[in-house]
Amino acid sequence: MAREIRRGKGKLDIDMVRVREAWARQAEGKGLIGGDPRRRPRWVHPIPEEPAPWFRLGQSSPEHRERLVRFLEEAPAEIEIGAGSGHFIADWARKHPERHFLVFEVRWKFARKVYRKTVEKGLTNVWVSDDDARVTIPEVVPDESIDVFHILMPDPWWRPKHQARRIFSPWFIDVLARKLQPGGIVRFETDVEGYPEFVEALFAEHPAFAPHDPALAERFADAHPTLRQQWCIEHGIPIFKRYFRKVG
Repeated sequence: MAREIRRGKGKLDIDMVRVREAWARQAEGKGLIGGDPRRRPRWVHPIPEEPAPWFRLGQSSPEHRERLVRFLEEAPAEIEIGAGSGHFIADWARKHPERHFLVFEVRWKFARKVYRKTVEKGLTNVWVSDDDARVTIPEVVPDESIDVFHILMPDPWWRPKHQARRIFSPWFIDVLARKLQPGGIVRFETDVEGYPEFVEALFAEHPAFAPHDPALAERFADAHPTLRQQWCIEHGIPIFKRYFRKVG
């Protein structure tokens, strides 16, 4: 692979004092990546004109928001948070044309790559957003409408001052619980030591989720790896996988 991928060194060190301080303000927007999408100036990166399947909170029209809601309700729906270049989702959406997918990627250049891939492949079952998922999902996604959340190789945010940016927190796990259908799955994969145990402990504290079930891996056995996962496979770096099902 031409591009080298950087990795943090050692095991993820969790500073629970700082983490809890960050969690206390996360619902207010503490740690949002790229700022609050509702307050973005309109001159920033352009997005395709409506009704193209790209959503940006605060800039998409109410009619376009309704299109997205209908899209998520019309078929079994899955959400990927942090799609990168779209290696996984472009293949997964092609394999599952009967399902609808909403993809979040806060880096606009990468979100644009995902969008272009879906257009070039003729996929009509994918919407893209460059919002921080922690803002748009609570506000836009209907409750109990999602079958699977894919959170693959998320940035662990190694620096202590960046701990508020980690995707997993009690507040956001509660959001996932509200948006998942009963029996829905959170699929989490990482190459960072210490991260799986941290995430397992968070899910164990939430009454809506059963413990990690390795048997759920079979459902995703033919999933195409992300770019980072492919790099890890080529370099012999282990990938830790966790699957949490919403009870009920």
